[in-house]
Amino acid sequence: MYKTTRNVAILGIGLSVSAVVGWLLLKENKGKPKKEPVSVAVKSQVRPPEAEEAPQIVLPLDALDQATAPVPDDLTRIKGIGPRFAQAIQAVGITSFAQLAAHTPDELADKLAAHVGISAGRIRDNNWIGQAAELATS
Repeated sequence: MYKTTRNVAILGIGLSVSAVVGWLLLKENKGKPKKEPVSVAVKSQVRPPEAEEAPQIVLPLDALDQATAPVPDDLTRIKGIGPRFAQAIQAVGITSFAQLAAHTPDELADKLAAHVGISAGRIRDNNWIGQAAELATS
């Protein structure tokens, strides 16, 4: 019986303390002014501009030449040429299959030496020149 009385007393004290703390928190929040959401409606008062004649655009001749320049061939279609080799070949000024086919493996290896390491033998073994000639005619 003693334990039951003690447990009920502890429970009562705990509930009383909780009620006091809750009351103090509510009292503190009531003293602060509430912030109301602010909304502002803005209407545009700008009139649309009057239609003006568009100025004529004059392009320099260089821009016209670049616009009509041929699109470079996709050199990665050649077996053995990946994106890195294709970029190196284009860096030396070869952008078409016909231009590539006009070179010998030794000439091509010499030109590419500054960009990638490749031997004339590898170019010959993969038949880059022959494949380029086929693709140039198709």
